[in-house]
Amino acid sequence: MAVSFAEAAGDISLIYGDAGLGKTVSLKEYTKSHPDTIYVELKDCDKSTKGVCEKILSSIGKEQHGVDRLLVDAIIDFLTASPRLVIIDEAQHLSIRALENLRAINDTTETGIVLCGNPTVYDRMHGRGQAHFAQLYSRIGIRRHIVEPTLEDITTIFAPYSLGTESLLYLHQLALQRGGIRNCVKVLNIALQLRDGIEEPLTIDHLQSACQLRNGAQ
Repeated sequence: MAVSFAEAAGDISLIYGDAGLGKTVSLKEYTKSHPDTIYVELKDCDKSTKGVCEKILSSIGKEQHGVDRLLVDAIIDFLTASPRLVIIDEAQHLSIRALENLRAINDTTETGIVLCGNPTVYDRMHGRGQAHFAQLYSRIGIRRHIVEPTLEDITTIFAPYSLGTESLLYLHQLALQRGGIRNCVKVLNIALQLRDGIEEPLTIDHLQSACQLRNGAQ
């Protein structure tokens, strides 16, 4: 919901939650099925405006360097000409200045931006009521706290595979267990190899057999 909202509304969505809940896997699967999406995964060394902008530009094949203003302008020019969703993963690393510049990119281009990270990113965006955070926090359209994967998450992530309701419910139950969505993706990839050709629909039988193989069945 938060991702599709950002894309449809041209707004900023904030997704946050503890490690191990499958946030990154979910976003990567979404990007795989929506190839126009710009996805960048940050490290601590990417926390500045320069760092995140260079990552974004690199992801669209533009190896550009320079001062912050030129990098931001290059992204604005690209997104104005070719609107697409931007997903920033591990966003808790971003400095306040970098967050402000991402807001400026969103303001100018009306391109959806998803910020995803651990609870630190929410604390930073919320700013505990400090005035200089107020404008930034008010620009967030949807804030989603991930506690555990929902059936809607599973349905969205695995939409390209045209799975039936029974299969989606099965994957959702797997997602609630150890390994979360990451385990679901691995099971699905095994299940795809168990079909009698790419034309055969993927069924719950394939998924159950794949799960048994993954868990060490002979």
